[in-house]
Amino acid sequence: MASTDVKLNFPTQIKESRKKIQDCFKRSHEALQLRESILLSRIDQIEKDYNSKTQEMNSLVEALNKEMTQATETLSANKLSETHKQICSIIESKITELTAETDSSIAFEWNNQFETDIEQLGSIRLNSQTNISPTSTFPPQVKPVVPDYKAKQLPTAYYCKRSDKIAPGELNYPTGIAIHYQTGNIYIADMNNNRVQVYTSNGDYLFMFSGKMNKPIGICISQNKVFVTQWQGHCINMYELKGKLIKSVGSYRKGEAQSSFPNALDVSDRNSNVYVCDCSNNQVQILTQELKFHSMLGIDLFKYPRDVKVTRDRVLVLDDSDPCMFVFNSDHVLTNRLITRGVGKQTNFPYCFDIDRDYNIIMSDYYNHCVYIFNQEGEQIHKFGKEGQGIGEFYYPWGIALDNTGHIIVVCQKNTNCLQFF
Repeated sequence: MASTDVKLNFPTQIKESRKKIQDCFKRSHEALQLRESILLSRIDQIEKDYNSKTQEMNSLVEALNKEMTQATETLSANKLSETHKQICSIIESKITELTAETDSSIAFEWNNQFETDIEQLGSIRLNSQTNISPTSTFPPQVKPVVPDYKAKQLPTAYYCKRSDKIAPGELNYPTGIAIHYQTGNIYIADMNNNRVQVYTSNGDYLFMFSGKMNKPIGICISQNKVFVTQWQGHCINMYELKGKLIKSVGSYRKGEAQSSFPNALDVSDRNSNVYVCDCSNNQVQILTQELKFHSMLGIDLFKYPRDVKVTRDRVLVLDDSDPCMFVFNSDHVLTNRLITRGVGKQTNFPYCFDIDRDYNIIMSDYYNHCVYIFNQEGEQIHKFGKEGQGIGEFYYPWGIALDNTGHIIVVCQKNTNCLQFF
């Protein structure tokens, strides 16, 4: 009997998957090596500074020996002993001062930079579009890319049916949006369904949670905690990433850790303080990471604060005033007011915004049914979208966020497809 040759073709899809996995790990390895080199260079600088201090100490010791030699030639034994004690005291004081200064410098760098960066080395979420800058510290809230905004006209994807029903994945009056930058998961405040719904970075429904919610409106994520403001509950809730309620603070009044119709909120990656737009009380309230009262921002300044973003060196507050954007430095000193109108049309009820690494402002305009892009001086550099239910059109856009691949994600309250990726 003649033999038959059987040839098995290795599936193309498996080859492609293997290549994608290898490429992904290669990029991750390169990114981690780059970040490691940055941290090591900082350690090298501290070591250099320490060596410099050591040289200074050695110089002081040499000066002591020189003084001792001179004193030996000119002073009696008693005077020599007294001079020796005085010089030793001065030298010891100086050495103690220099040592404490160096120790303090190392402790500051560790507490404020190294520990955070090392924890994040293994958790940077990468893809083919991720642009890694050697000068970036990659805190969770900082986006690693600046998108090509002029390319943002039609969505690359659109998901989530708007519905008055409560079926999983369907939204009814969505408001705030937040992204967990380590996983890419998207958290949306589903206001009229009194819940938060969670989707993958591709828009696929994952799960929802609804513990102690009364019209959730603002949402942000920091250090694996989800913070949600309750519009009619007049409080701020803290949840685990999977939705377990940790803490709820506030009630309807004006006072410390109290609020009246709180809106958007954000968490500082510098000190973990929580900034809450306390709308009807015309202020931004600052709480600690345990949701205890810390301070107030903008008393007698804001008309109706709607959204806030906090970076390492500034605080931006979107207010229902003209101009509508208040910019503060890290010490909460007002430095600028921005954005009165877009090109050819005044902004009409801007509600939410996000910022990129260059401090460009991506803002949803509720009644103009569009998205504006402003630079950090408040000049319009792009605009896209118009009123409608079609692809790339908006019907009352609300929540907006920039993910770490450069996509602008917009939720609309009354669009048929209310979650769009640009």
